Formats: sequence, structure tokens, C-alpha cells
Amino acid sequence: MTDDMTVAEVLERVRERRRQKRCPDCSNVVSIRGFRGEYRWECRGCGAIGIGYRTRAGALEAVQQRRRRNRR
Repeated sequence: MTDDMTVAEVLERVRERRRQKRCPDCSNVVSIRGFRGEYRWECRGCGAIGIGYRTRAGALEAVQQRRRRNRR
């Protein structure tokens, strides 16, 4: 833990990171996996998938963008 963050701030940061990894369709947990330089995300609940991302961060960003699009 860093000295400039309180325990509450650290816990909030962890909660926000977990929220980012939620399925855009059902809000269940999303698993991000890579194989031979290609990453994909898969929902543990409903089975939704996203494939063809070059990085883990790219797959996570795609999940977040889809969640924002579904909220509208």
C-alpha cells in the first residue's frame, strides 16, 4: 500500500478495478485470456465473448466500451 493513500481509498480503487471487469450484458465476472499474442474476454455467467485483441488492455477497454454503449 502506498503511504499517500488511505485504506478506504485503496479499497475503493480495488472495487473500481473489479467493476471494470464486468460483463456488458449481464454484469457477471469477465475472464481475459491470451493465446499466441491474441487476447479475448469471456463472461463466466452468460458466455458472451469478445475476440481478436492485441493486448490484455485492449480486451479490457473493449469490455468497458461495450458496457458504456449498453447503458444508453
